[in-house]
Amino acid sequence: MKRLFVTGGTGFIGTRFVSLALEAGYRVRVLTRNARAAERWKHEGVSVVEGDLLTPGPWQQEAAASDEVVHLAQPLTFGARVTHQRALAYREQRLRMDSLLLDSLKPGTVKRVLYVGGTSYYGDQGSRVVTEDATPRPTGWGPYIAPAIESLPRHLERGLPLVEAYPGSVYGLGSWFVEYALVPLKAGRRLFGMKETLTLQMSPIHVDDCARALLHLLEHGEVGRRYFVVDDQPATFGDLTRVAAEALGVSYRKVLVPRWLCRLLLGPVLTDSLTSEARLSNARLHGTGFQFHYPTIREGVPALVRQWLEARGGS
Repeated sequence: MKRLFVTGGTGFIGTRFVSLALEAGYRVRVLTRNARAAERWKHEGVSVVEGDLLTPGPWQQEAAASDEVVHLAQPLTFGARVTHQRALAYREQRLRMDSLLLDSLKPGTVKRVLYVGGTSYYGDQGSRVVTEDATPRPTGWGPYIAPAIESLPRHLERGLPLVEAYPGSVYGLGSWFVEYALVPLKAGRRLFGMKETLTLQMSPIHVDDCARALLHLLEHGEVGRRYFVVDDQPATFGDLTRVAAEALGVSYRKVLVPRWLCRLLLGPVLTDSLTSEARLSNARLHGTGFQFHYPTIREGVPALVRQWLEARGGS
């Protein structure tokens, strides 16, 4: 039974990933700063490792003794307006987290490391569909995650078996899409958004497919390669909300907010992220043999609506 060490295992994507890894027969260790947050895993056979990625500790020995490592964790980014200063703090924390984890791993002992980055590193790629070989144009959060991503070749050079995964705009239960689209749609309220979000396309993926793809890449991804984890068709935020409204059987009404107001309320980092265009190809992921449950939002969003309504008791 392979020993798998997971960071970010109590998060939005991580909880799905850990469940799938258990089903696949892995012996899973989950790193967390708060053991109570991972209490549910103890009853399912997961070993909870207490520790903080920002602080050296015994957790590093646990990681180094594992056969495989999945690095999903990132510094907290929600709950406040994202200023340049806050983003700089995120950058430094991300660099430290990556360094303390990856530097503790020994080539030859660890057989595979799946590093989960962010597509904001590739930034605004315009209206063309691009592959992982496109020149990055970091936008929004991109400039602040770029130093961490651009340090990865150093670990590859010393023999660390790294595979890189870059999820797109992940939606699902517990996501931004539920709070900002499903809840107001169900309540009959108008949705607020910028004009740009109705025309600029992003690359979405349902969280269940995202977690499945990460497990697939852990087992089948090629060391030294990057993989976009996105579904078959780019879409606008307007597309997602229209499909959600259809699935809920409600009307879709919107209020357009000027970009300057979004920058004031959300900060420049999030505003720039929301107004960049990312049409990303999943051909490389498909080439590994991965099969989607929800190839496009036409399948994924109605499935999310059903899941959400069931979680609410059908109302």
